[in-house]
Amino acid sequence: MKKFFQNLNRLVGVLYKVLPFFIGMYCYFPAFTQQDRMFPFLDAIYSSIKLYSGSTEDGIPIGGLLQLARFLALAATLSILIGALDKMNDLINWFKLLNPGATVVYGDSSYASRILESLNPRIRIQGGGKFIDNASRYVLMFSSDAENLEFYNRYYEWLKDKRVYIMLENILRQNIENPLITVFSISETCARQYWKTYPVSRSEKIAIIGFSHLGEDILLYGLQVNLIDPRQHFEYHIFGDGSRFRREHTELDKMEPDQVIFHDDGLYGPGDLWDFDRVILCGSQDENQDAAVMSRLLVSTPMDRPIHVYAPNGDIITNLFGRDRVVCFGTGEEAASADSIFNERSMEAARKQHEFYYRKYGGTPWEKLDSFKRYSNVSSSDYLGVIQRLLKQGASLETAAELEHIRWCRYHYIHNWKYAPETVPARRTHNCLIPFSQLSEEEKLKDVEAIRSKMDDEA
Repeated sequence: MKKFFQNLNRLVGVLYKVLPFFIGMYCYFPAFTQQDRMFPFLDAIYSSIKLYSGSTEDGIPIGGLLQLARFLALAATLSILIGALDKMNDLINWFKLLNPGATVVYGDSSYASRILESLNPRIRIQGGGKFIDNASRYVLMFSSDAENLEFYNRYYEWLKDKRVYIMLENILRQNIENPLITVFSISETCARQYWKTYPVSRSEKIAIIGFSHLGEDILLYGLQVNLIDPRQHFEYHIFGDGSRFRREHTELDKMEPDQVIFHDDGLYGPGDLWDFDRVILCGSQDENQDAAVMSRLLVSTPMDRPIHVYAPNGDIITNLFGRDRVVCFGTGEEAASADSIFNERSMEAARKQHEFYYRKYGGTPWEKLDSFKRYSNVSSSDYLGVIQRLLKQGASLETAAELEHIRWCRYHYIHNWKYAPETVPARRTHNCLIPFSQLSEEEKLKDVEAIRSKMDDEA
């Protein structure tokens, strides 16, 4: 039955295009015959073809049937032109698919167009209503998690062996075991980019106002990359409901020497933020609401300290309040660029780091790592920039190794691992979740060698 309707649809499409011609012949041939033309049949053919340009013959009465033919002919011409342009676009895409970096982007979110703009024109392909096969990468960026998952499921047979990047805000990438699938979220890429752009240089007291997905990622990435001294003391104050977050992250009290403090009611008085070094307004994407919160923050904080605000729609906030005290981050160009979503440099550094361990100490090759260990290496590679900066400032390899161990512990604590004398991954226990000073000399040496190998790779 399905094949019958497909054939019927093709037949209707053909009739729709040729019907104006036959109507034109029906109207023109008798009229030209009455005019005693030398070749009435050929003239009728020519005039019927002219209908597809919207033209009719002078001296021939235009009745309702001929008007209908002209209308249908113009519609058919438009359809043919659109089909021709579509075929031309298919041809252009075919040439792009010959490039080993060809990337197809599907989705109706505002971020989909932004990542297309950031890709090289020679490899970017905008996916439409049909599936484009044989690309090296596919990016799914619909407006909701459900739409992205439904698309992946619908085209699973074509995508199962392809490299796929899926935008999901409510599914953690560490839970995806398929190595060909990379889950990313806009809030996560914003958080990573924020700490790269505005790094810390000393211990700070930080207020995070608004604790949606972005606020959570700002905290999690901050805990992993804001490690500059084994004796530091950062305070992260969360103004927003963190009850669910604390239920999902049970080891937050293990973040020594730093501290995470929750203010679940989200309330703060005029003087409560006065001694904070950094205030981050994570925003609600409601510009009116963000502007109202910003106006209160400006009178609740010292005038010599900027307020960092998430502003995905550009600098509307700075247009209102000026640039002296307001620092905007998280624009679409930053959050949805090819560099931030594919994160290829960080992934490559993570792979090299693991290969160093694998060659020296054995274990599991990169291709067979579970997602938790894979992204543990990615967390380490994200921290590499901080290590490089500290070493240039005179820090020793031993200090860098201790900080890397703290970061490694924090990654595990964030994912609810605990210390136990015996390492049992199935129970999330590890015998190295202890202070660096308590590690064996062999384990300390591993961390020092890892730092040295990273520096050698970057040299």
